[in-house]
Amino acid sequence: MKKKTIILMIPLLIFTLVVSGCERGSESLSDNSRPTLGSEEPTSTTITSTEGRTGQKELSFYATNDFHGSIVETNSEPGIFKLGSYLKSEFAAKRNKTVYVDAGDIWQGSADSNINRGKFLVEAMNVLKLDAQTIGNHEFDWYDTVIETNKELANYPFLGANIMVRETGELATNLVSYDETFKASTMVTRNDVNIGIIGTIGMLEGSILAGAIAPYTFKPVTTYIEREAENLRAQGADMIVLSTHDSLANSLGAYAPIIENKVVDIIFSGHHHVRDNQFINDVPIMQTEGNGKQVMEVHGYYDFNLKEFKVTSREFTEAADIKRDYTEDTELLNLFNEKYAEEIERVKGEVIGSLTNYINKSTLVKLANKVMYNFASITHNPDTIIAVHNYGGVRVDGIDAGEVTYGDIYKAFPFDNEIKIFEDVLGSTASSFIGSNASYPIGKFDIQNDQEYTIVTIDYVSDSKYSNIRDYPHTVTGEYVRELIAEYFRTNGEIDPYTI
Repeated sequence: MKKKTIILMIPLLIFTLVVSGCERGSESLSDNSRPTLGSEEPTSTTITSTEGRTGQKELSFYATNDFHGSIVETNSEPGIFKLGSYLKSEFAAKRNKTVYVDAGDIWQGSADSNINRGKFLVEAMNVLKLDAQTIGNHEFDWYDTVIETNKELANYPFLGANIMVRETGELATNLVSYDETFKASTMVTRNDVNIGIIGTIGMLEGSILAGAIAPYTFKPVTTYIEREAENLRAQGADMIVLSTHDSLANSLGAYAPIIENKVVDIIFSGHHHVRDNQFINDVPIMQTEGNGKQVMEVHGYYDFNLKEFKVTSREFTEAADIKRDYTEDTELLNLFNEKYAEEIERVKGEVIGSLTNYINKSTLVKLANKVMYNFASITHNPDTIIAVHNYGGVRVDGIDAGEVTYGDIYKAFPFDNEIKIFEDVLGSTASSFIGSNASYPIGKFDIQNDQEYTIVTIDYVSDSKYSNIRDYPHTVTGEYVRELIAEYFRTNGEIDPYTI
């Protein structure tokens, strides 16, 4: 039996009232039970009928965040096929009473998704009838053209009410779904309840490759959430869900007035990959660890007499339970196998070498710096080269001993960050540039302030708004760290992490 982490329960008497006031359906999920919209249609449809809009109406909300291309099942992740099976089961059991949103960073992160630039996951979410996707910072990793392409493929809106074109200050409608009625948000109707959905992103420009974010800017969320909510209410929304690619785990920050004034009824968040389940002013605030390790769920009912949503439980469904209790969904599996699997397996299935022992994240960062150093040493003086890589660019905790595939390296280093070589960097500048990043073979405190150095790094680090070397003479090499690491394994065969 499926086991969940339940955070909030209601008294049995209230639960009995909810059940008696709601119509339960046992039919299978049909095409019109959770309506979605084609990419050329408006983001939503106004519901004007008052039939059925009385009493208490049961609703269930499901959300994911920071999925990062976790298509294939692993020890800690259910993969999209079992996750999809679970969600389909829930949607079928609660026919027309469910809403499903994603809080961003869904595509980038594995060979299975990166090779097709997230297209499979867009099609998978079409199958699962996702109601809305919030644009996250890693959606920009392949620049705006991929967001635009995937937006056309999606049967659901892309949300980001505070994503603006830098030059004009106007909403980036090439990326964000928009219509004159619902503006940058959307509205769905489930179990006779009109539900507005708002999407925003935090002030995360510094977490995006500088070249990719250059045409756009993010505005502080508060005003935009308030504005969108006001419009949705005016268009008939009974309640509102906020899906934000931003974390509220450590501080409410700009969201404090939104919660204090109960501008929205539910907040699903992301970005920090932490388990968060708060309940403030009757507003659930949730986030998972990402990669499908949990599904966020809020269950309750909308009371038409009180005109408010009442939470009966807020909970996480765990990956372990999904993996144990559900089989892979055949519709999603067939879609993947027919259109994507052959090309993906050809790339990621290549065995490139082996490890004598487990290699942890810190050593993977050291390996990244070592291969960049070796690469730069071909054309530059090895005695003055400093290789610099950030810890956040490695997306796994480690790789197990034994056979290593290109897919293993791709999952560890999924980002398409090009290597750049900067010349004649003064030591004091180099030391400041390294900051909290890892360097090789010259450490931050071994640098001579008055000596000039050559820095080899990735463009995500060198082009950051915090970078002090971006204007130095440099070479754009066109190489990726994961390619150099893969070649290192191919050349050396068996690698002992303790010798790196």
